[in-house]
Amino acid sequence: MSPKPLLFRRLAVLALTTVALLAGGTAPATAGGAHGSDSRGGHGHGGGYGGGHGQGNRSVDYVAFGDSYASGVGGGPELDACRRTAQGYPALLDALDRVELDGNVTCSGATALTTPLDAPVDLPEQIDDAAARGLLNRRTDTVTVTIGGDDLRFASVILACAGPQLPATCAPAIDQAVAYAQTVLAPQLAAEFARITGLAPRATLVVTGYPYLFEAGTPGPISTEAQTLLNEGTDALNAVIADQVPDSGVFVDVVDEFAGHGVGSADPWIIFEGGPLDLHPTETGYREGYTAAILEDAGSEFGVGCRGRR
Repeated sequence: MSPKPLLFRRLAVLALTTVALLAGGTAPATAGGAHGSDSRGGHGHGGGYGGGHGQGNRSVDYVAFGDSYASGVGGGPELDACRRTAQGYPALLDALDRVELDGNVTCSGATALTTPLDAPVDLPEQIDDAAARGLLNRRTDTVTVTIGGDDLRFASVILACAGPQLPATCAPAIDQAVAYAQTVLAPQLAAEFARITGLAPRATLVVTGYPYLFEAGTPGPISTEAQTLLNEGTDALNAVIADQVPDSGVFVDVVDEFAGHGVGSADPWIIFEGGPLDLHPTETGYREGYTAAILEDAGSEFGVGCRGRR
């Protein structure tokens, strides 16, 4: 168990890193697949997920958008300025038989709302980039998006909830973040999701939520009261995101997959080591958490299993 001074040092590093990512410049997201500018050179078979059905024998044309949870931060070595990794769920889905990742335009620090020009490539710019490159069209089969956490400045919220005793700042910080999600984030998500479906009218939009970061009821770096409040805040954010997904799309809730694997658990899938990867999934989290949940709820969109709806 981490002593209180170490906890605050870790959280301080996390907050400073997040601020730097949101305010500092990054290179534009590349439009290619996970392994280069052109992902059409063939794929391996999905590890453990089996062959697909539901798309016939043709390939599944796939485009990925989103923030660091989509780019795969924490999963392995970072490949570019947007901090994409070969262990992020777009790359893992790309490895499935017949899936063609036409564009991985995810970028760490991305928000649903456009931020200043020197900030990370946000969702509106990601969509603009994909449209300009012809990646979103009537041939696109599937689009994934993970977005919204950075809009709520989650690191600042967690800092407000830090400490062995529940700080008085925790509940107000969460309430403020949830109110922002409901009043500002929600219409922005609806608008950007509509843009995606307009540019790719035949594609299924698959939108993921976020996991609980801390293991509820388990002694850890924050109080059990703060864990409960943060989990309730995550539920509220996920509900806002899910409500903006069009009826033709699929919302993927990853909370159940990460249950028992939060910070403070015996087998955490969330990193908390006092560095820039903190509060991101591990490689296992991306594989057994995000990818498994996507294939469970939207597998047929990737030629695997049968799709579930919201």
